[in-house]
Amino acid sequence: MLTFGRCLTLFLACGLLACSAERKPGELFGSAESDVLVIDAQLLVGQPMPAIFLRRTADPRESYDLRMQGVIDADITIRSADGLTRYFADPESAGRYLPAGTVPVVAPLTEYELVATVGQERLSARTRTPGPLRIREVVVLDEKSLQVRRNLVLFSESADAFVAADNQVVYLDGLLETRLEPATGAAGYQLSLASLDLASDFVIEADFLEQDDYDDFEREGSSPVLDGAEGHVRMPWFAVAFAGRHIWRTYALDQNWYDFARTDPQTGGGGFGQLAGDAFQRPHFAVQGGIGLFGSAAVDSVGFVVLPAPGT
Repeated sequence: MLTFGRCLTLFLACGLLACSAERKPGELFGSAESDVLVIDAQLLVGQPMPAIFLRRTADPRESYDLRMQGVIDADITIRSADGLTRYFADPESAGRYLPAGTVPVVAPLTEYELVATVGQERLSARTRTPGPLRIREVVVLDEKSLQVRRNLVLFSESADAFVAADNQVVYLDGLLETRLEPATGAAGYQLSLASLDLASDFVIEADFLEQDDYDDFEREGSSPVLDGAEGHVRMPWFAVAFAGRHIWRTYALDQNWYDFARTDPQTGGGGFGQLAGDAFQRPHFAVQGGIGLFGSAAVDSVGFVVLPAPGT
């Protein structure tokens, strides 16, 4: 899953706590933004109702402790035309809430309303899920002619897609393009890339990179938001740093998720290779009585293996 929970946590830990060396504590929001309810919940079409996180912001001049800021006594529900899902506090993780009883599957093109009540406080938000997203094909294009060299094997075609010969991709050789059936009602699209083999070596080599630079590379990342209206999205090679198995996910975003992800108009809210806190601006929160993200998306994915370029 795209790590928006981690992004929102980074927003709390870095944005509200002024993680940039160029900012001083309190410059972004100040103490007036402390003790505010923060919701973190994303619904994925076709998947079970997710865990929800409810925490509070802290004074930017103090250290942020996820356990201390977790809200443990909230009454949380998510309602749709199909019924009501109640949540209970996870006793092993402060601020984490899990759906009770039989967990329903998130439906497409459906409006969901989240309500969290803590004492006299009430936080609420709504999302309308996009329609299903389906990857038609993933192709390797010739860099010059843009002709299709071959098609990758999809998970829908084989459970062993990673071992398929067509899914062995040489680093920097050709262009990887996903061709979608665009999701109805999607405000935009976003890509995520995750390296699964945690011990795999680097495929990137550059004379200007030192050991400390390599240590800063992460095995997961997400792109800026994309239009995707034509149904074609390409994976940038600069997002790849490691050999081995990778999962490339494409998300069709609802309006809330789209607005949150494109906080900064110049960078689209961050992206591959960007540091937390770079060009930070206050996100658009479609939340009443607090801040955070209650959004939804449809997702599909493809798996492939990155091989080092010959001679490296």
